[in-house]
Amino acid sequence: GGSSWNANLHEAWHQLCQDSQTSPYMEVFLDTRFKENYHHVYKPDGWADSAWVNYVAVKKSGGVFGKLTERLVESIHRFSQHPIIVVNFGQEAPEELSPRRFPRLVLLHARGFDPALHLSFNFNKLRAILLAQAKVGTSLDSDMLLVGPQADQLLNRTAEEITKKYRFPMMPTHFLDRDLRDKNSGKGNFLPYSCKDCPEPTMRWGQAQPTWTHWSFPFVSRWLMAKVKGRSQNGVPTDDIAEDEDLLNVALWSEGATKSWCAFQTGGINFLWENLYPQHPPGPYPYYEDPRYFPAGIPVAFWFGHAEKDPAHIDNALTFLSDSSRINTQPPKPFYHNMTFFASFKELKQAYPDLKCTL
Repeated sequence: GGSSWNANLHEAWHQLCQDSQTSPYMEVFLDTRFKENYHHVYKPDGWADSAWVNYVAVKKSGGVFGKLTERLVESIHRFSQHPIIVVNFGQEAPEELSPRRFPRLVLLHARGFDPALHLSFNFNKLRAILLAQAKVGTSLDSDMLLVGPQADQLLNRTAEEITKKYRFPMMPTHFLDRDLRDKNSGKGNFLPYSCKDCPEPTMRWGQAQPTWTHWSFPFVSRWLMAKVKGRSQNGVPTDDIAEDEDLLNVALWSEGATKSWCAFQTGGINFLWENLYPQHPPGPYPYYEDPRYFPAGIPVAFWFGHAEKDPAHIDNALTFLSDSSRINTQPPKPFYHNMTFFASFKELKQAYPDLKCTL
């Protein structure tokens, strides 16, 4: 059709599909067990309106990533109205993912990278963005957990922020300050990042949970192509850029991007009973400040836990969240900034109108 999303996808796929080295990486296959789910999630034109998108590979021997992905998918089904699309880049289908148990899950399969390319597995995140065919999406890692229904506004807000006029993906602000210009400030959680011919940062370092719309596809394709081919893009050599997070930040700076989300995840899941439900301010204070963008610390929405690798501990969190005394009471205020919890981002923004991030 003549839609903008088809045109954007065609532009993104064109270069990757024309090249014999990259074209096999743009083939994607529906797991036939998920046909019925596919028809509920995707429109007849082959597009999902909005979705959470995960990328994974599991070992034949099992391992933890199938179990983590299962719990992520369960949390989406419990708290979100949106579907989740899992793109599997391994040889084995994750046995924990059942189409009956998870009616809003679609499982797709795609080839893994040739080991000779020496690419981090995490660059499959960029492929998943292009292969999932969601008009609006957010990339979620398997070791994340959605903890409440308010996170759905992230997809709604993505559609408002990433448009024909502003096409770049948006990432949540990182707990690290990686800006070389801040090296003598003595503030915050500083870990400098440098690369050959690195552009000057245009915003604080972001965490690799990009949200995007179809307008972002050509950007994702440009930088994925450059990385797979080991060549420069916008005068920035990609050879030594080791991870997806590094590439996304450098690419956004290089193209002059300016929009960031406030943090919407925190390390682990203990924050549920240590901070969110008791409404107890998290440490450190100020919350991961920097001298340039967030001198009073980063605002955070307690929407996701991230980097918890113990399935049993995640089960404890899901049990905690399903306790009827919590389900039937007023939910806790999920937004936090500068020692105060807020019920909505609008309320937070009214108190702090000059923030360098949004939600």
